[in-house]
Amino acid sequence: MKRTLSIAFLLLVTGAQAATVSTEPSQDSFPPPASTGTYVDAPIVGWHWYNEPQPEEEDEQEDDTVPLSALPPNLQMSLLQKLTKEKLNSAILSPSPEKAADFLRMQFYLMNLSGQFTQSAKKALLLYPDLDYNLEHSRYNGTATLQQTAARQQQNDAIHNLGQRYGLFLFYRGNNPQDLQMAATVNQFSQQYGLSLIPVSMDGARSEVLPQTRQDSGQAAKMGVSQFPALMLVEPGSEQYQPLSWGFMTQDDLARRFLDVATDFKAQY
Repeated sequence: MKRTLSIAFLLLVTGAQAATVSTEPSQDSFPPPASTGTYVDAPIVGWHWYNEPQPEEEDEQEDDTVPLSALPPNLQMSLLQKLTKEKLNSAILSPSPEKAADFLRMQFYLMNLSGQFTQSAKKALLLYPDLDYNLEHSRYNGTATLQQTAARQQQNDAIHNLGQRYGLFLFYRGNNPQDLQMAATVNQFSQQYGLSLIPVSMDGARSEVLPQTRQDSGQAAKMGVSQFPALMLVEPGSEQYQPLSWGFMTQDDLARRFLDVATDFKAQY
């Protein structure tokens, strides 16, 4: 009996110790040990290590200014003209010596550019003589007579060539002073150059200088003539025609018009 009690007491003591041990925290409940940093993770700093001080980045302000020479030529000229006009307006609306001087400086600057261009153009004509207008059409008074003679010869040739192919039809009104003046001009012109002329009266009245005038019998409508006086070139037999002039025209202008028609209005300059 005594031995049985001893065994039971021993079991109680052993169980209490086991319970005591089981109440202690396990290794799994402890936090993991802190990791040790290395130079790879973060640079080592301290008294034994020198670190170059990093300058603070300053906010660089962008310069939006664009040189005038970097702009397209058209924009450059537009800006210069606009600025010059603004300075002129400012000097007029609020007069002062300073504002007047600002305008004059801009004006002188543009005049200087214009002068440089003029001199460059003169030099270009020496380097590229095919661009010199003076070679074909001299601008000097000493050659004016020669040019007039050459132009007149061209006109005469044109009148002669067209006169061999075409005759003239003059549609006029015998009661209209301007028409009568044109009739006299055309009559003299045709006699001077030996051109065939058929005058046609639109109102039944005749010019004294054109006794051979005939009455209109539908020729004007056929050629589409509705304005007077009208001078037409007509090719006999083929019924081909074309207008030469409308309204009054001097003999000199008629001669030039013949040249224009003969050359199909090629520029003569």
